[in-house]
Amino acid sequence: MTTFGTLTKNGLINVREIKQSDLMKCKFTILASEHYRKDGSCKCDDAEHRKFMIEEWEYDEDSFDGIPLRS
Repeated sequence: MTTFGTLTKNGLINVREIKQSDLMKCKFTILASEHYRKDGSCKCDDAEHRKFMIEEWEYDEDSFDGIPLRS
């Protein structure tokens, strides 16, 4: 398991664990908890999240070749 959270002066909050096997299923193995759904699947196939990845994380459309969007 990989643990993600927000570190504050009072400790760790917003803790979320994601299985390493789920992280490795993502083509990009992104270490950001918001990239993964509660079921462990990555959001590379989500149109809105993909748009975010392109705008904020500097991916391009070609990066997603072979990853169909969910309908």
